[in-house]
Amino acid sequence: IADLSMEGRMTVCNMAIEGGARAGLIAVDDTTINYVKGRPYAPTGEVWDQAVTAWQDLHSDEGAHFDHVVRLDAKSIEPQVTWGTSPEMVVPVTANVPNPTDEADAVKSQGISAALEYMGLKAGQPINEIKVDKVFIGSCTNSRIEDIREAATIAKGKQVSADIKLAMVVPGSGLVKRQAEKEGLDTILKDAGFEWREPGCSMCLAMNADRLESGERCASTSNRNFEGRQGQGGRTHLVSPAMAAAAAIAGHFVDVRTIEEGA
Repeated sequence: IADLSMEGRMTVCNMAIEGGARAGLIAVDDTTINYVKGRPYAPTGEVWDQAVTAWQDLHSDEGAHFDHVVRLDAKSIEPQVTWGTSPEMVVPVTANVPNPTDEADAVKSQGISAALEYMGLKAGQPINEIKVDKVFIGSCTNSRIEDIREAATIAKGKQVSADIKLAMVVPGSGLVKRQAEKEGLDTILKDAGFEWREPGCSMCLAMNADRLESGERCASTSNRNFEGRQGQGGRTHLVSPAMAAAAAIAGHFVDVRTIEEGA
């Protein structure tokens, strides 16, 4: 966590809520301070110094006891793709859609069956064979400058698949949009066939015309894949910005680690 950028930390905190937490908190350190310094609405002068002193106290006490500790080896986590109607219904891109008969808990088994029916998937179906209709790179979860850089790195020199009806990139804020355009990321993405939009919620929650039609399948970098979230009858698969860009190029889910960057 200490090695994560602020953008990465924001995504972790955002998704902590989807994991059942009331809040996601990461201790303040130099990465935090350097990110906030000089930004619009950040304190300045003496007030800034006072703020930094106060913020640096926002960490766990030495020797603090936790009821439960979870340790994950991040290096062992493969690119993930959700297959169901809740963020917890997720597997590596190299895996297959789960079979409800493999679940001993009757309630969970029924939930898997219902999710597969809504999503139009079959048990045992390889994730990397699932074709998508639309691709949405945006939302408060994954639309910061780091995310757009990742998507552009994958898309550079390539073309969105002819099987994709719509691929869009929606920056998370005006500041992010201007920075991306300054770096030429918008040009890379537009040249590849992506639409470059104004900042906003967009397809994350089916805003205005940015929605899925019934039965359409979307690779989305948002944080929620509930039934109808992106449009009545729409089927949402949550992925990272790089994975979404790769799906747009391939026309189906693909392990982004096999995609040659910028080629």
